[in-house]
Amino acid sequence: MAADHLQRLGRAETLAWRRVVGSRRRLPFLTYSLREFLEELAVAAAIVDPNDPGEGMRRIWRDAASSYVATPFGHSLLRLFKPNPSRSLSWLAQHRDNFCNHGAWNFVQRSERYAIMEMRDELIWLEHAHRGGAEGLLVACGVEGTVEAERVGPYDGVMHVRWEAPRWS
Repeated sequence: MAADHLQRLGRAETLAWRRVVGSRRRLPFLTYSLREFLEELAVAAAIVDPNDPGEGMRRIWRDAASSYVATPFGHSLLRLFKPNPSRSLSWLAQHRDNFCNHGAWNFVQRSERYAIMEMRDELIWLEHAHRGGAEGLLVACGVEGTVEAERVGPYDGVMHVRWEAPRWS
């Protein structure tokens, strides 16, 4: 995800990335070192926004949703969920074990256009990444909204996701 984001930014960013992390190949649905993941994300975030790497991380994860939706599998999922982010968030919570082997997420619908995602036992709490991913999901669903990440413990947090009705509804 980080390498793809930097490649879309341009040649200079890609060269800076490769100079630091080398040319590691990543394939979907395989397990990789958490240390390497964090190193790669930190390097990419600093390249994307040297003054605020947290913002760089948010932008990488926000962009990942549109990249994923562009794949055949992502496109088919989007047809099921669009324009309702609730369905997407609920699906993510129910299928988290497809992506991670730790922690748990619980989706809670608070109102028609407000939901929270309770995250427990996150081995790493990347507030900027979680926030960016949720913002990207809203964009992919074709709605405007806001996302607030709240850390409630060393490994626990809550995402507050609010959105407006689609303009075309």
